[in-house]
Amino acid sequence: MSRKTTSASPGTTTVDVDVGATRVLRVGVDLGTNTTVVEGAENGERFDVNPGLITTVVGYPKAGIIPGILPSDGGPLFGEEAIEYRLHLDLKWPMKDGFIEDSDVAREFTQYLRSIVDDSAHETQIWGVVGAPANASLERQAEIRNALRGFLDRLLIVPEPFLAAMGLREDDGFRDAGSHGDPTKHSLIIDIGAGTSDLCLVRGYFPTAADQVSIPRAGNSVDDSIAAGIANRFPDLNLTSVTVTSIKEKHSFVTGHERDADVKVYVEGRPQTIDLKDIIGSACESLVPEIVRGIQHLLKRCDSDSVVPVMKNIIVTGGGSQIPGISDRIQAVLHEEGYDCARAIQPAEYKLLVAKGALRIAENVRNDQWQMAM
Repeated sequence: MSRKTTSASPGTTTVDVDVGATRVLRVGVDLGTNTTVVEGAENGERFDVNPGLITTVVGYPKAGIIPGILPSDGGPLFGEEAIEYRLHLDLKWPMKDGFIEDSDVAREFTQYLRSIVDDSAHETQIWGVVGAPANASLERQAEIRNALRGFLDRLLIVPEPFLAAMGLREDDGFRDAGSHGDPTKHSLIIDIGAGTSDLCLVRGYFPTAADQVSIPRAGNSVDDSIAAGIANRFPDLNLTSVTVTSIKEKHSFVTGHERDADVKVYVEGRPQTIDLKDIIGSACESLVPEIVRGIQHLLKRCDSDSVVPVMKNIIVTGGGSQIPGISDRIQAVLHEEGYDCARAIQPAEYKLLVAKGALRIAENVRNDQWQMAM
């Protein structure tokens, strides 16, 4: 078997197996509870995956739908297309809290991912690095592997916060945001996702389980708190989960960044404007104390010489990082607790970090390090 070396990204090389007519595509995958991101490369050249940002949902046509109503009669729809046609579909979310919730739906979703990565007639293998929550047990990792059958031929599973640190190496605006050096040497990554908020201490080597904290409170739990608050105050109001998420994304905030949250809704078919400011603010603020406790726990793992560099590189990412003011609020609470040199940074390209970091690793993994998909 011959080998060939191709240029990947600046400063990196990739070794591919020459398997005759078989193409080998390498991908980085962020399989998220609400959103999935895929980045790809072939022979060291990056290529666009369209769509590269996909809502993690599968929509199955409801019984009795008239032909021609849906773009694909009888077949499932995926991502934003499923959301668009949701009134005529049963929506199924394959992920919950960062893990596989429905293995059958997950496999259907990941087979769709393969179709958008490679729709050619060539014999193709896809090798991918996939992110997993910081607290992923061996059993949970096995569920992820099983879900990826039919998408990836070889794979590696790597903690998502570490992948985010790798992805920051490719973020041109990261240093402009006030970072202190290479995020893979001294940093504390906070990835506020949909299902979990994952914290990871990154100090130049692959993190151990003790370097990671996973908090089962994140974007979805904020949605649940908002929905519960609305149901308690407005019992006649029936909002779908999609609508609640949309309200949160439009009006979310934490202490110090208050904003109005007047929302127009329909009660028994009549329009009504309600004020959800207190409900939304309280739900979003509830993330901060647990995140701060997680930071304090991980700082105990640092030796005295590395505490300050790590505190100056607290990086808040994930979908929850877009709650206005949350990085400032985390920093302010740390200052109140005596961590006066703490600095929380919020990268601009938060959605792509895990997938970009995963692809960077995929481009550098030796052939003998890959694991076969089950």
